[in-house]
Amino acid sequence: MADTLNNITCPACGCEMTKIFLPDKGINIDICANGCGGIFFDNQEIQEFSSPDSDISEIKEVLSNKNFTPVDESKTRICPACNTPMAKTRALGIQIDTCYKCGAIFLDNGEFEQVKSKFKKRQKVQPVELNASGDINIQEFYREAQEEKFIEEAGYNKLSQIFPGRRGLGLLFWLLR
Repeated sequence: MADTLNNITCPACGCEMTKIFLPDKGINIDICANGCGGIFFDNQEIQEFSSPDSDISEIKEVLSNKNFTPVDESKTRICPACNTPMAKTRALGIQIDTCYKCGAIFLDNGEFEQVKSKFKKRQKVQPVELNASGDINIQEFYREAQEEKFIEEAGYNKLSQIFPGRRGLGLLFWLLR
């Protein structure tokens, strides 16, 4: 779902939310600046802040030096983007309101800082050179893989019909190793 461009009401307290445009991210963040201090992220917007060094100074500025209305966090909230009840999920040690229909997330006052502090920088994945020494005989590998697949598909019962007696099965497994 795209960024909501219309003014929306806070799912926690019902006040009109303030839109803050973040030009470096190219998105609008909805903040309940005159009510409970919650922040609403449209589908996947929160990922824009997953880097530990992401600049959130504009969000902090809107929330600074204000007294926010306490809210009942146990109440079911309705997503202001798609009008669907939001689910309460536990993640990163806090309860987050998530809309499974449009992917929006609502964080109560103070939760964004908690989430942000727990984002971890991803390590770069090093490319792995496969079979650099050429030590695998590919034809032998495929033959063994096909034999294993035959054993899995045929099953023990069919094999016992083909090779009756325990001695026959032992011989078969000895041949296949």
